[in-house]
Amino acid sequence: MRAALGCAIAVTWLLACAHDRWHVGRRVRARDADIAAALGDTTSQASLGLEPADIPNIAFPQALRPCCAFGVDLKVEIHRVPIPGVELTNIVDPDDLGRHRYNNGYISMRTDDPRGIVDDERNGLVYTCRGGFIDLAHVRDNADNTIAVAAALARGLETGTTVSVPPQGGTTRIRLRPVPADAIRRHDRMQLAVAGAEWAAFQLSVWHEIATWYGYAAVPQWPEKISAFSPEDLYSNQLGVRIAGAIVLAKQAASDLEYDFSMDAWIAGTLRRLVAVPPAESGAAMRAVDGLWWDSTKRIPDWTLVRRRPFETVILRPWRIEDASPRARGPGAPLAACRDAEAPLVLQVFDGFAGVPFRQYLTVEIDVDDTLVQAGFPLPHRGGRLVTQEDFPMIIETIRAENARVFGAGADAP
Repeated sequence: MRAALGCAIAVTWLLACAHDRWHVGRRVRARDADIAAALGDTTSQASLGLEPADIPNIAFPQALRPCCAFGVDLKVEIHRVPIPGVELTNIVDPDDLGRHRYNNGYISMRTDDPRGIVDDERNGLVYTCRGGFIDLAHVRDNADNTIAVAAALARGLETGTTVSVPPQGGTTRIRLRPVPADAIRRHDRMQLAVAGAEWAAFQLSVWHEIATWYGYAAVPQWPEKISAFSPEDLYSNQLGVRIAGAIVLAKQAASDLEYDFSMDAWIAGTLRRLVAVPPAESGAAMRAVDGLWWDSTKRIPDWTLVRRRPFETVILRPWRIEDASPRARGPGAPLAACRDAEAPLVLQVFDGFAGVPFRQYLTVEIDVDDTLVQAGFPLPHRGGRLVTQEDFPMIIETIRAENARVFGAGADAP
């Protein structure tokens, strides 16, 4: 990736560059006002007539970060045989998250990093007063996807392009149809590209949840249905999408290293805004919904360990422990640290830009593979396996009904 970035990407984000690496990242700051805008409003910053040739080709991330089944101190079994002594805590300290690394999935490794590390990311779950549980691996993965898609779209606005995505349950791609030149001039190349990339990256994240429900697994023989649509997933996905889009528009990605440092600053600032709590309190929050949202008597990878799942993909309301509804006891109480926090932060997934629906120009396409079909995937079109984001609502309703048959009609609400 580094060869594709360097000075070219510095031109893209309008930052001067004297060398192929510009190590300014430790001075990157994420201002509260910028974070607020990224989480609620579209910012407006001109990119001064960038041309397609100015935009580098950023390799799409090739692997997902390994994290996290919902719960705390989780136990594991293999082929229904309990594994003694193996326990997954899952909770991480919001003040000690290590350093972000682009494309840092299962097989990714950058040994030329001047920070002298192979992998310093610490991923897991953090509880926040305003955003509920946040999965840091999901935040990072979706941010990385967004910046790669934004670069690809920015290069191809005039001509259209196809962005190949690593398969998850099928051959996956994003198709961009040509955008009229006057729209590019009127709305700004990077504004259009970032808005479209945020939408497309989030649709990819929804597909990931669907695919894992029907048997897709990043690690063969290790089913991931347990984490499909878990309480923190879609909200965390959208946080990552918003953060990366804001970093691009703030021109804080002059190289892959600066992007990494920017992610460190923006993740920290976002968690502060959402009022993240220390690990002990995150653990207490998770235990407060044991038996409601998850079941500590179950072992990974038993998918029934997660008992409730949100399926909304447009208005993303965080699940906080005070929103949990025990059948006889009413809603739960917030953590002491959260009693004076501001209202929960609801995120919206916008379906268009400047009054133009994204579907006019963008399509997420998947050619569903045999694994999913054999697991009962509801193909929406007779005689074909092509699925687009337009089919997601129907598929999700099928999943919602399947989930309700196991856990009851209220299993899609906190």
